[in-house]
Order: sequence, then structure tokens, then C-alpha cells
Amino acid sequence: MQKKTAKIKFRYIFDFGNSIREVFNIEIDHSTGKSISKNTDNLPEWSKLDFKQCPNCPLDKKETEYCPTATALADTARRLGQTLSHAEVDLVVISEERWVGKRTTSQKAISSLLGFQIATSGCPNVDFLRPMARFHLPLSNPDETLTRAVGMYFLKQYYLAQAGGQFDVNLQGLAKNYSELQTVNSSIANRLRSSGEITELNAFAALDQLAQIIPLQIEDALEDVRLLFMEH
Repeated sequence: MQKKTAKIKFRYIFDFGNSIREVFNIEIDHSTGKSISKNTDNLPEWSKLDFKQCPNCPLDKKETEYCPTATALADTARRLGQTLSHAEVDLVVISEERWVGKRTTSQKAISSLLGFQIATSGCPNVDFLRPMARFHLPLSNPDETLTRAVGMYFLKQYYLAQAGGQFDVNLQGLAKNYSELQTVNSSIANRLRSSGEITELNAFAALDQLAQIIPLQIEDALEDVRLLFMEH
């Protein structure tokens, strides 16, 4: 088994051609899956907690000055907020285990980065995504995301049952989690739009659309893969 380190590093490299490149280095805690590479210097006003705060936010501005998610996205919004969503980009994501690369649209590439940053931001309403972020799969498609989300949710239920809790076999909690995520996505998009710093929100819209689709497709998606788990 590979020796565990205290932190896990990811590097997102966006190559737009014509010597235009943006690099994002993200470090997350090995045990918690939370980002430990937050930059709290010169944060914009729109990243403060009470700037268009999410209606389902459990945080108190008296105790928390900045929104964890907005803080995580501030640098990305500043550097990629004007990028046209249909522009092509060569994306390479590097971790200790592997390189993942693809030529794709800026919308899909940025959406992958945003999703990872949101999941590791420390926002209480998206904490359920941290296990998936810990085992990050860049550029995953909707089917891969849904399968991983269900698998991680059931693993959490296993740990809860071991501690004496009730196993949610019907995935009701997962649907509720994604409902909360929809609210966060919508509110963050509104925050970014109001900031004036970002003009292209299609990458964020793609994330929100995925959050809306997953609760509706859980049963159908599980039925599609049922045969994989049956004896033949």
C-alpha cells in the first residue's frame, strides 16, 4: 500500500494556445478532504459571507467573515471569469497517482475545476461531496458522477450503521443533499454574476444542471447498472 501523506496535491493546467496558460495548484487534507491551499489575501468584497448569502447557509457572519465557497472560487473567477465557454482548451490534471488530459471546451474544463473547489471548500452544505473530491476524477461524465455519488453515500451509511445509526437504503438523504447543493449553486452563481468579475457562467450552469438531474435519475441509473452486480 502506498505511503500516506498529510496532504494530496492536484494541479490543473489550462492551455488555451498562443502561449496563454493558467495553472491552479490545489492541496487537500488527506484525512478530511478539505482544501488547505486557501488564499485569504486581498479577497474581493463579494466573497464575504453576507454578500448575497445562501438562504440555506448555517454559518453566522459574526463568526465567519468570508463564505468558504466564494473564497475557494475567488482566484478562479478572477483568472478565468472572462473565458468564452465555447473556446477550446487543452486541460491536464496532475496528481501523485496519474495525469488526466483532454482537449475540450472551456466550459467543461472550468466546470471540472469549479466542482472540485466547491467540494473541498469547507461549505457545510456541500460536505457530502468531500469523499468524492478526496478520490477526484477530473472531467467525469454524469453517469460516472452519479455512480460515484451513490457509492460514496452508501459507504457513509455503512459507517453510520456501524456506529448504531440507521442505514438509508432508499437514498432519501442523497436526494436531500443534492437539493441543498442546488440552492448553493444558484446562490453562488448569483453572487458571481453580481460581482461583475465573471461574465461567463456556463461552466457553473453545467454544475447546477448536474445537481438538478442527479436526484431525478438515481433510480433509472441504478437500474441501468443492475446487471453488473448480478451473478451470471
